[in-house]
Amino acid sequence: MLSKVLGAVGVVLLIAGVVFAVRPVHVDDFNCGSVFQPGNGVTPMQCDARLKSRSDLVIGFGSGGIAVLLAGFAVAAVRDRRDRVISS
Repeated sequence: MLSKVLGAVGVVLLIAGVVFAVRPVHVDDFNCGSVFQPGNGVTPMQCDARLKSRSDLVIGFGSGGIAVLLAGFAVAAVRDRRDRVISS
C-alpha cells in the first residue's frame, strides 16, 4: 500500500512539474514564453527572473517526483524480498 501511495505522489509531482514547465509566464501583459520555449524576441530583463524562478520550481517538482517514485520502488522491492525470504 505504501509503495502505491508513494508512486501516486511521485506521478502527481511529475505532472505538476510538466504543467508548470509548459504554462507560459506573463509580465505586465508581455508573454515571456514557457520554460521549454521562451517567447520570440524575449529580451526584457524582467522575464529573466520569472523564467528562472519557474525553471527552479519545475526542477524541484521533477526531482522530488523522481525521488518519491524511486522510494516507492525501493519499498516494493524490500517488501517483495522480505516476503520471499520469509516464505522459503
